[in-house]
Amino acid sequence: MSAKVALVLVSHSRVLAEAVATLIRPMTGPDLKIACAAGAGDDGAELGTDATAILAAIEDLDSPAGTLVLMDIGSALLSAETALDLLDAVIRSRVSLCAAPFVEGAIAAGVAAAGGAQLDTVRAEAEAALESKRAQLGLDSAQTTPQPANNVDSVTREVRIADPAGLHLRPAAAIARLAQAQAANVTLAPADGSRVPAPATSLTALLGLGARGNATLRLSASGAGAEAALDVIEAVLTAPTQEPEPPEPVAATGPRPASPGIAIGPMRTLRTTMPPIARSLAKDRDAAKRALDAALGTAKRQGGAGHAILDAQRALLDDPALRAHAIALTDRDGLDAAPAWAEAIEAAASTIAALDNPILRARAADLRDAGALVLRALGVTHAAALPDGPPAILIADDLLPSLAVTLDRDRVPGVIDRAGGTASHAAILLRAAGIPYLVGAGATELKESAIVAFDGATGEFWLDPDAATLAMLRAREAQAARDEAASRSNPVRLADGSDITLWANVASRAEAEAADRANAAGIGLLRTEFLFLDRVLPPSEDEQCAMLRAIMAPMRGRPIVLRTLDAGADKPMPFLPLAPEQNPALGVRGLRALLDNDAIFETQLRAMLRAGVDHDARIMLPMVTNPSEVTAARAILNHAHEALAGAKTDHAWPVRLGIMIEVPAAALVIADFADIIDFVSIGTNDLTQYTLAADRNVPALAGLGGTAHPSVLALCRKVAAEARVPVSVCGEAAGDPEIAPLLASCGIRNLSTAPRSFAAIRKIFD
Repeated sequence: MSAKVALVLVSHSRVLAEAVATLIRPMTGPDLKIACAAGAGDDGAELGTDATAILAAIEDLDSPAGTLVLMDIGSALLSAETALDLLDAVIRSRVSLCAAPFVEGAIAAGVAAAGGAQLDTVRAEAEAALESKRAQLGLDSAQTTPQPANNVDSVTREVRIADPAGLHLRPAAAIARLAQAQAANVTLAPADGSRVPAPATSLTALLGLGARGNATLRLSASGAGAEAALDVIEAVLTAPTQEPEPPEPVAATGPRPASPGIAIGPMRTLRTTMPPIARSLAKDRDAAKRALDAALGTAKRQGGAGHAILDAQRALLDDPALRAHAIALTDRDGLDAAPAWAEAIEAAASTIAALDNPILRARAADLRDAGALVLRALGVTHAAALPDGPPAILIADDLLPSLAVTLDRDRVPGVIDRAGGTASHAAILLRAAGIPYLVGAGATELKESAIVAFDGATGEFWLDPDAATLAMLRAREAQAARDEAASRSNPVRLADGSDITLWANVASRAEAEAADRANAAGIGLLRTEFLFLDRVLPPSEDEQCAMLRAIMAPMRGRPIVLRTLDAGADKPMPFLPLAPEQNPALGVRGLRALLDNDAIFETQLRAMLRAGVDHDARIMLPMVTNPSEVTAARAILNHAHEALAGAKTDHAWPVRLGIMIEVPAAALVIADFADIIDFVSIGTNDLTQYTLAADRNVPALAGLGGTAHPSVLALCRKVAAEARVPVSVCGEAAGDPEIAPLLASCGIRNLSTAPRSFAAIRKIFD
């Protein structure tokens, strides 16, 4: 384990210094060296400071990474300076006095030091500790956001969050996993200095930043591979967004709609069987810590059933800050494993629940849900049990995602939650399952066994509804079914008698399920790079195959286009040995990178072929420029097939091979590809920026035009006319109601976009 910066707390009051150390310890774990050089007289019982005590504390800790000294008031600084004058020159060179506020600075310094930050970075973050308080009180910043001083190995950059939901659970989990695998020490903080920097390895600390969509974060990294570490984390923050989660209503009383649909039936209470965890003491502290680690391992192995939400929940269990807090409670207070873990989870959940962002606030339930897995592994709780008997509407107290994902509408026609939220993961899962859901019922009188009816789209509900109300609801339900059927029409008939077929862009099982519900003709783009983003080593062939099968399952019987790994540029991968480039967008990326790393490429192709059994699987190559690249790729694909056939491994064969048109050069000579490809998909995002020589992420260049620019449309028209194979568009323009008709006018009849865009596209062509 590498050395970490040590902290010396110098105060006129020994009680104060020890209280601050106690406050810091749950956030740093027991490994961080902290010493209190406080008080005067025998045992520091008197108020004052003692230079010799400070000297002894520094000499005792003397970390190779350095020692930071924090002081409270007045003569504490004079005593600390005197101690430095008495120190050996070698030790003194590793000591830094800090001007930070004593309590806030010590907390910030402890978190940074525990994360492995270097001495200058630890001091800078401590000295910025009052910025969040000043921001909350509406005061001007007292300083610019701190930068690590005199540290040539430290790098910083500012990144804007692309996801409108902000830094919520799934991207935060990906960042934490990436950071835990890096040699560099990375922190994230709001660029405006409104919060103390969070160690990137701590998922709960990242969520605690409360970062909203479009906010700018300052990323800081020090140590080996600092630039590469920031590259992979920036890729997560700027990645294409998932389907946005709905905002929580700002002002609402009584039950609120969270998942649409009509629910009618008797009510039954969901029994959570979650008893209070007694604050019991451990008979053997070392045994208690071993039991906690074993339970954490058991909970992690349960996995997320291939579901992105549950997988992200499991990532919470990798948070070193949670384990460190629990271990500290055992070391300091002697708590047994279960109460120590329960307290650590509740402390972190309470912090998240207090955030002002409703989407992030709803993640407290995820933390408690993941924590419950560990308590069950410790044998102190049991999973929630559905009530016996016929189908019934459930009354819940904050429905947990792990239970929501198991519900079926035939068994549970609806859920009324006394707590919950429209942005909760339980709400997302119930919407996916088509189960009506009301949240925020609070103290509303709900009688078990009574008949209840409610509309999950409006929030209306009726206890013991009369016959007229039931008839009205049945009619409303029938009309909704008719509207749903009409909204699922695919293809869409145009005025000239031709059809526009809607396909889906997906990157997860949840998105594939959404594509199925939206009646997508198929998956026009399955992005595989998101399976790799948090990996220092690439996933194995078996792992890739399993992940792809989980995503593909909802679309069985319909065509599925799997795009090979599109790495490089804005999607760097730690395991790909790509050299630094001055202009990565024009460098080794997409198919170029894969052909330079043929072993990784062939492994992915084998996984795709194996996952494609019983599917109409097709493979698409990104960032193609010349026909020779396709020929080389097809040779590797053929070799992958021969290897699987030789091993008698079931796999899809033959498969169609297509290309993405993102490079103007390929569009201009599209006819040259006709004999070596089976289909074409136009990636309008890159094609537009390469054609206009304008980065789409630079607002100052927006005036140059977008996909609707005549030059881009001319290239689309040329591809549609000369490709001699099926042509689709899979870029963002396919889901834009203003641009989709222009693409249709170019002769394009297949549009692949996010399922949430289907309704708007259908409407524009009606």
